[in-house]
Amino acid sequence: MDFLVYVLFVMLRVIIPLFPLRLIQFAARLKGKLFYYVIPIRKKTAIDNLKLAFPGKKDAEIKAIVKGCYVNVITVIAEFFFMGKLSNEKLAKLLQVENNELISEKLKAGKGLIFISGHFGNWELTAYGVPKLIGIPLNVVVKEQTNKRVNDGIEEIRSSGGNKMIDMRNSLRDILTALKNNGMVAMLGDQAAPKENVKVNFFVKDVPTFEGTAKIAIKTGAAVLFGVSTRNSDGTYKLKLHEIDTSMYKDANDENIKALTQAHTDQLAGYIAQKPDHWLWFHRRFKNVG
Repeated sequence: MDFLVYVLFVMLRVIIPLFPLRLIQFAARLKGKLFYYVIPIRKKTAIDNLKLAFPGKKDAEIKAIVKGCYVNVITVIAEFFFMGKLSNEKLAKLLQVENNELISEKLKAGKGLIFISGHFGNWELTAYGVPKLIGIPLNVVVKEQTNKRVNDGIEEIRSSGGNKMIDMRNSLRDILTALKNNGMVAMLGDQAAPKENVKVNFFVKDVPTFEGTAKIAIKTGAAVLFGVSTRNSDGTYKLKLHEIDTSMYKDANDENIKALTQAHTDQLAGYIAQKPDHWLWFHRRFKNVG
């Protein structure tokens, strides 16, 4: 099975860049709807998550969101294989960053910068595109795939723009080194966390959430920016960076860690509430609640 998955990966990597981006995006929308009706992988998980997060939404609304989620995920995959073909000029048109001057401004302090995001919009394009547009690479914390050859291929694409990948299983030393050198570290903070992690409100109460971002930010004094890409009707993306003020958190105690974790979680929840079909509802985010 691993070999067949790798063959599919290679086929997509070779074939997708042969076509225009608009055609690829159109095909992704069709395939997303096909998955919704014919190959409903994790459809029940998405519906259950949405009912938990939005108890007031009707079934028709939830089904429409789930359909949009399939379209979003397939689009992310398709654009992932295409993004290496983009020149900086075309990339700037596809991914419009509203206030990237915040990055250079925060790096002036010399303590590094933590970029926190989520599985929203096109998170792969965001991590690939922003560093290329500003000329400063990211150190991206990632979860390695079990299929070694596929994982190597994914990392090759992710790092082709200059980024460095950091395996989340042994990430602390590399993260601290990058921040010490006034570098930028990117993390996705919306995966399901074990019960022993800090609990914050994320649509429902007491959702375990990874606290590493908050701990590292407080201990190192690194600046924290939040940002996710929002897809426009023409297939382009808009990204606005939000500064998360960490100046009031002097000590990495439980109260401060929870407050800072809640702050970046609230940013993501706000975007999800506006465009729920942009988020990865197929992930079992609430499995450790309660």
